[in-house]
Parts: sequence; structure tokens; C-alpha cells
Amino acid sequence: MNSFTIDLLLSGFTYVILTYLTFILMRKKKRRDNGNDDGGVFRLTPPELDLPPGVCWPSDSPEISHKELEEVH
Repeated sequence: MNSFTIDLLLSGFTYVILTYLTFILMRKKKRRDNGNDDGGVFRLTPPELDLPPGVCWPSDSPEISHKELEEVH
């Protein structure tokens, strides 16, 4: 057998192995029922952010009353 035939055989063998592993690894695994009865609804809740000292959320700041501007002559 010449080297070209050996290369074709090894390439084919490698292709078969990679294809087999791809299908095995991409196959969906069975889900286990963890007792969650939320009806399959995914609820995304935002994380609680810890702000540095001196920084506050706009909703936490005291309301600022806007004074009417006086007309200057």
C-alpha cells in the first residue's frame, strides 16, 4: 500500500470518529424533574447591586423642588 492509500484510510477513520463523537456529545441529555412546578415560565429578576458609598439610586434620593426662576432686569 502506498502512502496515499494509508492517508485516505486514516482520514476516513478520523472522520468517522469525529462524526460519532459529535452526535454523541450533541445529543440532548434527559432532564430530571427537580419538583419545580412553575409551568415552565422563566422569570428573570435583576441582581441586587451594591453601590459604593455616596452613590444612590435616583428613586432613593430626596425629591428636589424646583424654584421658579426670577426675571432679572
